[in-house]
Amino acid sequence: MATEAETTTDRRAAPARRRTIPLSGTLAVVMAGLVALTTIDVLAVFWFMTAGTTRDLLARTAQLGLDSVQARIGDRFTPVEDQLAFLSRQIASGAIDPNDGAALDRLLTGALAGTPQVRVLSLAAPDGTIRGVTQGPHGVFAFTDKIHTDQERREIEQARGRDESVWGPVYFVPAESMRTSVANLSRPVQADGRFAGVLRATITVDALSDHLQTIAASNPGTTPFILYGRDRVLAHPAMAAQRPVLSPEHPLPRLDEIGDPFLASLWAEGEAETVGETGLEARIVRLGDDGRVVLTRTIPNFDPVPLIVGVEVPVAVLDKPDDDLLRAALAGLAVLAIAILVAIAVSRAIARPVGAMAREVRAVGSLDFASLRPLPGSLFSELNEQARAYNTMLTGLRWLETYVPKSLVRRLLRSGGAVPSAERLVTVMFTDIVDFTAAAERMPAAEVAAMLNAHFDLLGRCVEAEGGTIDKFIGDCVMAFWGAPDDQPDHADRALRAARAIAAAVAADNAARRGRGLAPLRVRIGLHSGRVVAGNIGMSGRSGYTIVGDAVNLGNRLEQLGKAVAPADEVVVLASGETVELAAGDRADLRSLGPQAVPGRRTEIEIFRLEGPPPSGQP
Repeated sequence: MATEAETTTDRRAAPARRRTIPLSGTLAVVMAGLVALTTIDVLAVFWFMTAGTTRDLLARTAQLGLDSVQARIGDRFTPVEDQLAFLSRQIASGAIDPNDGAALDRLLTGALAGTPQVRVLSLAAPDGTIRGVTQGPHGVFAFTDKIHTDQERREIEQARGRDESVWGPVYFVPAESMRTSVANLSRPVQADGRFAGVLRATITVDALSDHLQTIAASNPGTTPFILYGRDRVLAHPAMAAQRPVLSPEHPLPRLDEIGDPFLASLWAEGEAETVGETGLEARIVRLGDDGRVVLTRTIPNFDPVPLIVGVEVPVAVLDKPDDDLLRAALAGLAVLAIAILVAIAVSRAIARPVGAMAREVRAVGSLDFASLRPLPGSLFSELNEQARAYNTMLTGLRWLETYVPKSLVRRLLRSGGAVPSAERLVTVMFTDIVDFTAAAERMPAAEVAAMLNAHFDLLGRCVEAEGGTIDKFIGDCVMAFWGAPDDQPDHADRALRAARAIAAAVAADNAARRGRGLAPLRVRIGLHSGRVVAGNIGMSGRSGYTIVGDAVNLGNRLEQLGKAVAPADEVVVLASGETVELAAGDRADLRSLGPQAVPGRRTEIEIFRLEGPPPSGQP
């Protein structure tokens, strides 16, 4: 018989049961309530539109358009400022030497990929030398140049006394590759406490007009625009339909040059009236029998000229007939009555497949995809499509289990399916089968595939046992890494232990192959630790979690160096001095080979060889 203390402990350990309510009844009440609230809200809006003031009407009709335009500007400019700040920190910290052209090109190319709205990223040195990358319809290209204009020289001199990013004026670029107006974001760079130059990001302004044309098309009767100061037009739907003639002396059109007479008369029509919120101003511009209500808002923090976003609304929207309110009320009441009658029946039909979906989705978290069951169809198209989408997803998940390690899938699930790119300190491993190509030419394709599958299965178990991530299989090669996406402070030790396990497993496998009369496999392994960029990298719509950087290339070079160090050994494992230095575990089986020349490196690096057991069958 359980004691009182044990009973109390059991009650504390058991989770409290949460009170729940039926979905069908909830949906019925919520649907009817939402329709009722919507009807009341629509009636209230109509009442305010017919009985309210011009101030109230304009605040309701123009707010969305102004917010959309302002958000678009932020989407284009704010990430560029963040990117330049990141590049400045990389150079200031010493991670990138501004005099190392190849490293600088790689850093700028990666940054350019993260900000597609930027046309050019460059570093202008104090001596006037410019090195950067540019992207266009034919891809991304690195370039070197010299400062040619007084404007660029002034930007460099002015940057010496600043420590933040500053937007420069809009100007026209006459080069055939651009021929458009651009704005530069400049940020000074310090290296070793000295001024190292100015980072610049060049953004074209054409796409802003294209976006405004889309907003105007989706909101008939409204015309959004962006002004550069009070006398120049930065973006307007008319500029997307017909590009204005621009030049270095005339980088942006005047208000009277784009074919919008109401905008041309904006500042000449009376005093502005504050509407709805602070900073939102309204002006009524009348030309003959027609008129527009023009609402504007100044966007702060853009230098040297403030940006003004605005939207034009026809004055006719104020002339609403009184019977609109009555028609809206009757329509709302009819919809409400129908919704209340249908809500209960619909909610019950919805609840059943939703409950089945919830049960199956709950099982997805266990990653036991084989136990999941397909969902049946439904009378409702959305629920039927949900079932079809789930069944399609289920098929994909089962294939995903084959192609992607479960450990990586769990990490992606914990992060919400998005792993942002970041610089990480990792240890990279490359493996390769010696003379595989020559051996494969003498074997049928099926035998080659079977041999590779068995070999990769052997290596994969060793890597995953140490928490590593297999990046890819390249022919007969394997690339794996430790230290990303999750932090692994002991990534070097994990990689060395995996290498030892692979060496032992290959030795045992070769013993079995000799017993079957087959030639043993000879394997080279390279290990290197260094900083890389880790994240989802690939094309639009198709990417994979991987790592890129010089550390990856050096790991591959170490694997290839194995052919020169021990061309006849069955397994040769080479590790860089960086990996050995980071390792905190046993180093007794690591023998230094001294500084070695590595292809692609101007300086020698220290190499260590892992002294494994002798091959099976040998003393």
